[in-house]
Amino acid sequence: MTPNILSGNIRERPFAKRRAAADLFMPEAVMMQIAAHADLGLEEGKEVMGLLLGRIYADDDGEYAVVEEAVTSKLESDRVMVRFDREDMGALVDAIDNMSPDTDIVGWYHSHLGYGCFMSETDVKTQDGLFGGACGFALVVDPKIKEIAVFDSSPGSPGVAQMVILEEE
Repeated sequence: MTPNILSGNIRERPFAKRRAAADLFMPEAVMMQIAAHADLGLEEGKEVMGLLLGRIYADDDGEYAVVEEAVTSKLESDRVMVRFDREDMGALVDAIDNMSPDTDIVGWYHSHLGYGCFMSETDVKTQDGLFGGACGFALVVDPKIKEIAVFDSSPGSPGVAQMVILEEE
C-alpha cells in the first residue's frame, strides 16, 4: 500500500469544527517527544527530523491537522543537514505501513542548531516535494535558542502557521 503522502490521492476530509483558530493541533506528549529528540541532537551537534502522523479535517475555514504521533528512523546528519538514512528506514516504513486508513502524514519536523526557526531553500524544496500545496506542515525547532515555528505548505514560500499544544486529559 502506498502512503497517502506518496500516492497523490487526496480523499475527502471529515468535517469537524476546530477547537481554536489554529492550523495544527499537537498533543503535549508528542511535542515533548520532538523537543527531547531535538535536545539529543543538540548534545550530539546534529540536526534531527521525523514525520508527523495524524488526521486532516475540514471546517468552514478550510483544512487543518491534528497530530497523533511523531515517527523517525536512523538519520544521516550534521550541524546543518539532516536526512533519513536510506539504508535503515525500517521503523519509518513500518510506522507508515501500519497507519490506519484514515491517518495521513500531516507534516514533518526538523531542528536547527542555533540558527533560529525558518525554512531554508532545502526545507522549502522538501515541503513542496512532500505536500505540493496540499494540507501539510513543517515544524522547525531550535533547541539551542528554545524556539519553535510551524510553516504551512504554500508552494515555493511556506507561510507561518498557528499551532495549539493540546494538554493531556
